[in-house]
Amino acid sequence: MGLNFRKSFKIGKFLKINKNKKGMSVSVGGKKLQVTLNDKKKLTASLLGTGISYDTKLDNLGKKDSKKDSK
Repeated sequence: MGLNFRKSFKIGKFLKINKNKKGMSVSVGGKKLQVTLNDKKKLTASLLGTGISYDTKLDNLGKKDSKKDSK
């Protein structure tokens, strides 16, 4: 384990920008639902307080499988 650093900036009521030594993320949401997008093109939607969340890489959205197209 090492020393970690994180800085968080709140802009308005629903927007938060987080910065740490490895990257940056932007979070939008309120008390029940939060959606986060980081600089590695990962999108996370969370229902706060429940432990339920969904993660996806934005690179994979909307792309067709090239193996299926070549047949």
